[in-house]
Amino acid sequence: QKGLFMRNFGYNLGIIVQHFGLKVLKTSDLLTTWTQADINLNTIEQTLFDELLADAEEDSGYWNEEELKINFVGAVFRLAKVNEREKIKVFYERPLSANVQGENLSVIADCLVATPLPYNTPAKPYFFLQEFKKRKGDKYDPEAQMLIAMLIAQAMNQDNKPIFGAYLIGQNWYFTVLENNTYCQSRQYDSKQKADLLKIIAMLRRLKGFIL
Repeated sequence: QKGLFMRNFGYNLGIIVQHFGLKVLKTSDLLTTWTQADINLNTIEQTLFDELLADAEEDSGYWNEEELKINFVGAVFRLAKVNEREKIKVFYERPLSANVQGENLSVIADCLVATPLPYNTPAKPYFFLQEFKKRKGDKYDPEAQMLIAMLIAQAMNQDNKPIFGAYLIGQNWYFTVLENNTYCQSRQYDSKQKADLLKIIAMLRRLKGFIL
């Protein structure tokens, strides 16, 4: 059951940042390193990339959430080769909850990357992705939901390691890092643009290295 904070404020980004004492940074060494990720695709990967880009160019502005997940997000993670047997796995639509600074927080993570337990169960989560809901600033703000998930992961993991995130608004991706109480966000990456889509895939592949 949602606690008082969630009932009163829900996914209000400004209140989340203020209430949990987060410091919003314009730059972060870790985020800079992450955004410098590069990738070379082999012939098979290049073919998949070209198909993915063509789909994004044609339809990404019009997909609903389920179509975005099935047609695009899943394919992006596959191309990024994030899964590593028994070490890292991508999960979808998982409920998470924890007590953070005395507040019971809960969220359904559209997508998360975690160390897996047997029977397809996520253990330690290190990356969250939330998809477009309606628009920024409404009660389902994807950035705010992602940040709640990141705070929950910090409380669950108890290891002082950074938590990584991304949120999508239509075709646009934004990457984020939560280190202790500091939060930083990347520029916008437009998945309809070839260079940006390649960067998105490179960053997700680099994410695997960070987690390992």
